[in-house]
Amino acid sequence: MEQQFNSVYSMFCNRVQKTPDIAAYCERIDNQWKPTSWQSLKDQAQYFACALMAHGFSKGDTVNILAGNRLVWPIADLGTIAAGGISAGIYPTNSAVQCEYIFKHSECKVLVVDTLDQLNKILPVSQSLELIIVKDTVDNALDKVIQWDDFLAKGQANPQYLDNIQGITRNSDPEDIIIIVYTSGTTGMPKGACLSNRYILACCEALRHTVDAINAAIPAIYKQADEQPEALSFLPYCHVAERISGMYNRMYLGVTGYLVDDITKLYPYMLEVNPHSFAGLPRFFEKIYAKIKNDIETENGYDRDAFYRAIEFNKQVKQLIREGKNVPIQIQQAYENAEKNIFSKIRGTLGNRIMSLTSGAAPIPEEVLHFFEYGANIPIYEAYGLTEFLCGAFNTPEARKPRSVGRPMYGAQIKIASDGEILFKGPLLFSGYYKDEAATKEAIDSEGWFHTGDIGKIDEDGFLFITGRKKEFIKTSTGKKISPLLIENLCKRNHVISNVMVFGDFKKYLTALITLNTDELKGYAKINQIEYDTYENLTQHPDVVKMMESIVQSVNEQVSRTEQIKKFTILTRDFSVDQEEITPTGKVKRKIVSERFKDVIEGMYEDALNK
Repeated sequence: MEQQFNSVYSMFCNRVQKTPDIAAYCERIDNQWKPTSWQSLKDQAQYFACALMAHGFSKGDTVNILAGNRLVWPIADLGTIAAGGISAGIYPTNSAVQCEYIFKHSECKVLVVDTLDQLNKILPVSQSLELIIVKDTVDNALDKVIQWDDFLAKGQANPQYLDNIQGITRNSDPEDIIIIVYTSGTTGMPKGACLSNRYILACCEALRHTVDAINAAIPAIYKQADEQPEALSFLPYCHVAERISGMYNRMYLGVTGYLVDDITKLYPYMLEVNPHSFAGLPRFFEKIYAKIKNDIETENGYDRDAFYRAIEFNKQVKQLIREGKNVPIQIQQAYENAEKNIFSKIRGTLGNRIMSLTSGAAPIPEEVLHFFEYGANIPIYEAYGLTEFLCGAFNTPEARKPRSVGRPMYGAQIKIASDGEILFKGPLLFSGYYKDEAATKEAIDSEGWFHTGDIGKIDEDGFLFITGRKKEFIKTSTGKKISPLLIENLCKRNHVISNVMVFGDFKKYLTALITLNTDELKGYAKINQIEYDTYENLTQHPDVVKMMESIVQSVNEQVSRTEQIKKFTILTRDFSVDQEEITPTGKVKRKIVSERFKDVIEGMYEDALNK
């Protein structure tokens, strides 16, 4: 794969040269969006870099960034890279102990935090740090602590280091490690994935090919002539997907990013900003679906029968187009009427300029995908990747299949090992785990193939399907090996279900813990006129249990007898990040959940033990 630039920072400088006065980011300050141009972003990044070097920062030193989606993040990140350093983000939700582990493991010298709360959290474990830079107003009398504006002013007062930045940029190598992304471990402390200039630039090029394919299929009626592309940036930048696609790829393509520093305001900000594209997690789309579906079923602003007729017209039109047939004029007219009065109205819940939707991290329930494609006339394109190989597979308008994560992205090679494990290879591959040669050798074999740990298959058309996790197989008392992920994902296709965890190690049959989505369950209760006093009681209501029985029965009909869930328990609350039951990226920590709900799980096997 040919690359235009030798480094991410040279790519950034090229973007500044092309569009210096266009807004790179817009930050929410005093209830208004304040833009920062690409040129201003570069100036501040250089001040940051000069201040680092004035402090004695050397090539290869590490800066940790512990902050929400605020402008300090890209400034500190790019400034660190400009100074020849390595940037490593930390989840704002991490505990002090988890932060301390990353400080020490990454050999961090400088830490950037945004709020006083974050500062107070880490001060007791900051002994290994040389300098702490704080965005919010802080007492400079604190040892090792400096206020953000004062730090940038120090850089501005030391312009002699600008020549150093130019030299570092000029001499950068594509294989230089510039960021470390700490994976959210489900079984222990996270590993630090080392990502090079080559990895990031290859990802940007792969994403450009995908974006071009999606944009080419957008109906002309949706497009706004000559508008500056704008998007929301709401996932943490310490997460690889937002770091690559939400920061560097938008930089590569010249997209303005609106920084969402409060996730609870994501939806109102979306209606305010009216982004052209949106890359979201499944949960966001499920919430939008549940709200609109509830309005449709109760005819709150919608004609229920007209909506379902519109869906049928849309299906007919799309099927005829796929078959290369002409659309009869009466169906075409009905479709156009539905687009004007129904589809556009539903799309409007995502803003009146939205043109494309993408998602990853987990499967989206089929009914949600179906709703957006046929009810809003805007498909959601699902993707698959990992921290170590982000740009793995992606569905596109011309190449997509239900339940598949798509075909290989530009530059990606995929194959299935003899044991069913998905393997990746190509310039999109990470460089290894920081200070963990053994884990690196386990992950990347002698032929350069990365072992994902996921189990899957590739069909005759080249589409990749995820079916399980290699290390999470259940072995029943009969010796049968079963992938719990496959069964869990089948259950989670229903939007009312939030999390499912299947058990059965050395047991006669499978059981499951099920947690529910609060808003969706309350909506279900409203539509079905279920009365309840507390949410906890609602989760155990006979009608809700009956609904779950129906869902589980439907799943059981799709799998073999040994893979069927024989018993399940609905929990009265969802798994929680705060209680360390799920990671910040939503992965269930099986060991912790198994221990915490041990009595509940064992209770589902009591009858079997007594037989």
